[in-house]
Amino acid sequence: MKSVFFTISFFLLSISVLAIDPVGKIAKANAAKERAAEALKNGDYEKVIEHYTYLLDSLNYESPQAELNRAHAYFQLKDTVNSYDAYRRVADSDNKELKSKALLQLGNLSEMQKEYENALSFYKEALRADPGNQKARYNYELLKKKMQQQEQQNQDQQDQNKDQNDQQQDQENKDQENKDQQSKEDQNSENQKNEENQENKSEDQNSEEEQQKENAEQQQEGEQSEDEKSEQEKEQQQQQEQQKEGEQKENADDQKMDPATKQKLKEMNISEEKAQMILEALRNKESQYFQQLRKKATKKQDSGKPDW
Repeated sequence: MKSVFFTISFFLLSISVLAIDPVGKIAKANAAKERAAEALKNGDYEKVIEHYTYLLDSLNYESPQAELNRAHAYFQLKDTVNSYDAYRRVADSDNKELKSKALLQLGNLSEMQKEYENALSFYKEALRADPGNQKARYNYELLKKKMQQQEQQNQDQQDQNKDQNDQQQDQENKDQENKDQQSKEDQNSENQKNEENQENKSEDQNSEEEQQKENAEQQQEGEQSEDEKSEQEKEQQQQQEQQKEGEQKENADDQKMDPATKQKLKEMNISEEKAQMILEALRNKESQYFQQLRKKATKKQDSGKPDW
């Protein structure tokens, strides 16, 4: 607290003394400038700021060069805020050379912050203030080229990204086409498989129907064969019965041949044995006739012909 009071008292006393003694003010200003220059030479930037602050603020000394030197000291200490403000004050100076240097430094600060458009503008103003400022010209050309390269890189990157996106989109479209084609082939394969299964099923069904039909025909043929066999057995039985009946009749005829019949045969000059042979022949003819009648009756009628 005492130090603050002492500082304020010293400041007020200095102002009073300077107002009263301008020669003393000049002497103090020169001493401050010498001490600041010595500190700058030694690289003691904090002392530089201290001496120039005393000169500019305490002694109210107007010196664009001193303000520029203090701004340089802030810049060396990386105090961008105070250095920017100090350079801005010098940029408003009527001294074109100092103004150009301050604008150059403002451009450097802006470029450090990657504010390239502002930096390029400060470099351009520095050249307008002093066309002979070669550092400003060099920085301007270098930054402009850098910005063009950056713009080209950005454009190349955009083109590359676009190409990658196009390639990715093409690949996605190709993958989708392959997927659709595979799906279509799978569907066609499934349809073909279903058709084959349907055909196999139909063939199996037809084969089963044909087998059933064949079995039915075989069964029918078997039944017909049984019927024919039964008919043949029946015919043989009938023939045996007829033959037996004929023999019985022949024996009966032989037994029943009366004397009158014998007398007629004698008159016709036919012996009994010959008469018996003639009778037997007639019986055989009669038996064959009856057999033919039975065969015609047992023959199946053709379904494609009329029954008349």
